[in-house]
Amino acid sequence: MNKKKKIITRVIAIILTVVLLVVGSFAGYLLYRFNCDKSNATDSYETIYTADKVNLSTDENGIFKILKITDTHFFDGVCESDRHTLDDLKIILDKTPCDLIIVTGDLVDGFNLKPTYDKFGAIDLFALLIEEYDTPWTFAPGNNDFEIDGSNEDIIAFMMQYEHFVYGNPRNIDGSMQFVIDVYNDDELVHSVAIIDSGARKPKAIGSYQPISENQANWLNDEVNVRNVKTSVFFHMPTTAFQAAYDNGEAYEGFEMYNTYPYDEIKDDYIFDELIKDNENITLLSCGHQHSNNMCSFYNGRYYQLSSVSGYSAGRNDFIIPSCTLTTINTLDENVKTMYTFEQIRA
Repeated sequence: MNKKKKIITRVIAIILTVVLLVVGSFAGYLLYRFNCDKSNATDSYETIYTADKVNLSTDENGIFKILKITDTHFFDGVCESDRHTLDDLKIILDKTPCDLIIVTGDLVDGFNLKPTYDKFGAIDLFALLIEEYDTPWTFAPGNNDFEIDGSNEDIIAFMMQYEHFVYGNPRNIDGSMQFVIDVYNDDELVHSVAIIDSGARKPKAIGSYQPISENQANWLNDEVNVRNVKTSVFFHMPTTAFQAAYDNGEAYEGFEMYNTYPYDEIKDDYIFDELIKDNENITLLSCGHQHSNNMCSFYNGRYYQLSSVSGYSAGRNDFIIPSCTLTTINTLDENVKTMYTFEQIRA
């Protein structure tokens, strides 16, 4: 009997050892994937702190056009869904001349352990497509971009190799990308476009969403106040005011409105809303993140605009057809409500 017990005990010990080895190996693999950099970037992220100011121009009539691409969730750039996304983007870009392209986060998939996942291969194919149009473009980090195989800083450093990519970040401010693009008409500053990193999750992939921090909101107010022109702000995740804008604002005519998920899911983002609410020069807040939500409302003197997905690899409700959003700004119009035109663009 004792011999039988010893054999059972030994078998259990072996099984436990194997389980611990498997779990330990998987945990080690996850730790590596969460913290490795697969970008092979040739530029250093540190150069972002000394980046040149970005100045762009309107046309002769003061018109400035921004094409927003959001939530493509590229997997490798070559799978069927990704090719469909790239093909559609080419059609959209061919028929939609613009002055600036902004990617408002989740360009690539997040926590993905499939061996064929190729984050930077996908970014390269996307960037090479955008570069064909000789148009300045930039990136506001999303919550998924940084989760695995490279941080947001790694992504931005990788993007720096492309000629038309524009970027910037001040030191000692939370987030990987904050900068302002100044828009001129006949050498006069008439508008500005601000890019903000709206945070992600801590811990990665499974934690709660971080809100936009107080120092980011204060930075934005300072940048807007020193310029004293109307400013359009682009980032990834909506703040709590988007729900109020959806419920109580004036819907922009002709823009499809979907309320599939609560717009105010990141409750602590009310701090950002409170800090900027009295800044009359912040006239547009534009984001993505909520794949099957879509809205554009005028509320408390500014527009709140959230776009559904631009890519076929992104999870979404069946009724959502991937699209991009064209924002046309008449920078010479003093009336905030009429200076913007919004249009969903599909292939």
